Amino acid sequence: MRRKFVALTCTVTALVLLAPAASAVKPFQIRIEEPASFVLPGSDFCGFDVQVDAEQKFKVIIFSGDRGTWIGGLTAGKIKIVLTNLETDESIALNISGPGFLDVDGNLVQGTGPWVIFIEGHIQYLVGHITFVPDPFGVRASEVRGRVVELCDVLA
Repeated sequence: MRRKFVALTCTVTALVLLAPAASAVKPFQIRIEEPASFVLPGSDFCGFDVQVDAEQKFKVIIFSGDRGTWIGGLTAGKIKIVLTNLETDESIALNISGPGFLDVDGNLVQGTGPWVIFIEGHIQYLVGHITFVPDPFGVRASEVRGRVVELCDVLA
């Protein structure tokens, strides 16, 4: 029995010492800190124009495999937005920091925490575990384990 244990230990040690070292590339980060401001036209979203002002200080982190190929990524950091109904001046301020997770093609596929998404006829505030799918306006939620608030109703 002792002879088998010694042989196994020597084999494992040799494999560990002779195996090539992993050569994973360090994650690549893109920092986004510029404020953003734009108007969502009423004809596409709420029936009234909505001003969006964003304060952002977040980063996109891209992970690579052992040959430098992109294997996924995530978003992390601070994003605060103010949405304003341009007809009534009614506004709402939200923290929508996420984070979000990207697939190998750079598409947002999962999110946790608070998010705001813009889809035709809606501005939605999502909180919880969210699965995203592509949409002509960016992404839409295909599944939300949490809550969804229609912000057009809040701003009306």
